[in-house]
Amino acid sequence: MAETLIKIDLDKSPYENDMIHNRWHPDIPMVAMVKPGDDFVIECYDWTGGQINNDDSADDVRDVDLTQVHFLLAAS
Repeated sequence: MAETLIKIDLDKSPYENDMIHNRWHPDIPMVAMVKPGDDFVIECYDWTGGQINNDDSADDVRDVDLTQVHFLLAAS
């Protein structure tokens, strides 16, 4: 079974999770190292930064804040 290298709490805002990937920068230290061929899991938020919930409701899709760009860019 693949090891989870980065685990996040999806019940928290992405701004409250220290282990999320939101940008590449040489001053940010790496959190894990893998070898070619290794199997691993990295948990992450969707492009909305957690606005879309896994609750079988379409309301969050209807009400998503589209003024926010992709979360990878917005949280930088």
